[in-house]
Amino acid sequence: MRTETLHIRISPEEQERLKRIAGPRRLSVWCRRVLLDELAGGISIAQELLALRQELSAMGNNLNQIAKRLNAGEQVEIASKLPELDDLKARINRVLGRVR
Repeated sequence: MRTETLHIRISPEEQERLKRIAGPRRLSVWCRRVLLDELAGGISIAQELLALRQELSAMGNNLNQIAKRLNAGEQVEIASKLPELDDLKARINRVLGRVR
């Protein structure tokens, strides 16, 4: 049973913006779910974003190594990495879709 009340002050513009974002849901219900991380995905989103950041960092390191080899005049095979990049892009888009 909910017995506690949380009061915040917002401007009329902020209230209209929140109502637009909340859509058909009651604003109090939507705010509660957002504040409790139920809409944004909570900790699962944070963990997935961390994993994606680590993958991006590793790919950035690989890209730097490829650039170094190309600048040294070596031939480098990169076509095999394109599906991996496509997969990472799709995962990032899925996470962003859950956050929006």
